[in-house]
Amino acid sequence: MTENSQNKTQARKDELGILLKISRVIQSCTEPEETFSSVLELLEELVDFEFAALFIYDGELKKLRVVANKGLVVDLIQPVSFDMGNGLSAWVAKQKRPILLSDIHRGKTQDEAPVRSFLSIPLLLGEELIGVMNFGHTMPGTFNRHNLHVLSIAAGQLSVIIERTLYFSQLSETNCQLEEKNRQLKQAQAALVERERLAAIGEVAVTVNHEINNPLTVIIGNAEFLLHDLNGADAETLRKVETIVSESKRIARITRALRRVDRPVSEDYLPGGRKMLRIDLEQEPELTPGGLPRS
Repeated sequence: MTENSQNKTQARKDELGILLKISRVIQSCTEPEETFSSVLELLEELVDFEFAALFIYDGELKKLRVVANKGLVVDLIQPVSFDMGNGLSAWVAKQKRPILLSDIHRGKTQDEAPVRSFLSIPLLLGEELIGVMNFGHTMPGTFNRHNLHVLSIAAGQLSVIIERTLYFSQLSETNCQLEEKNRQLKQAQAALVERERLAAIGEVAVTVNHEINNPLTVIIGNAEFLLHDLNGADAETLRKVETIVSESKRIARITRALRRVDRPVSEDYLPGGRKMLRIDLEQEPELTPGGLPRS
């Protein structure tokens, strides 16, 4: 085997090794930005370029967008517009075929170095357009048909990487949306439980007022008549009847206070034990004789 043949064989082995590295990136890709930058660095071992740019096709906008680059974001004929954007990248995306320009007569502009060699390759998954990758060099004749062939193989692998990372990105976004919906659902459930609790307390208050106040009014009225009839009785008997009247009126104030509870607040009934509802009696007027609130 001649030295030239040996060099070619070794070069092909090196290229296969780099393509294998790219396939490993596919298996381990997590963050899209890191993945795309890593692939461009690996491609730099395959092809001698000074500028490179990776574009992804945005299906919603129907346009190409840059997701990674080394050096300048290289493209040609930027002022020319195509269906998927401006420049040769959009043309390559539309036609789904590569462009190889070995010697471009192009002067230097204010913002960029002159590109004399240019290579643009579409990224396809079957017939589906995934994106475009561009390579540029200031030296003419840098890119050849062999570079095009090898980078086309890498483009197939890169299409898988991009499709996978986009899938994971969409999955992550969907998960975030589901988590937010779940949080909102839990809030709605908690609000519903709170409304049901308040409704239940309101029903209890109505029941208490109806079932207790009616007989309580009779008790208070009769006790007050009894006090009147017992005028001149011994002090102990009067004190006991007065206690019946005062405590009965207190019960009436409690039942009325229950109707005012719109935001229930609990407090300890026994330390560390069951809770009880806090009742504010200060807003409830005292009852006049006969069981009516005192104005």
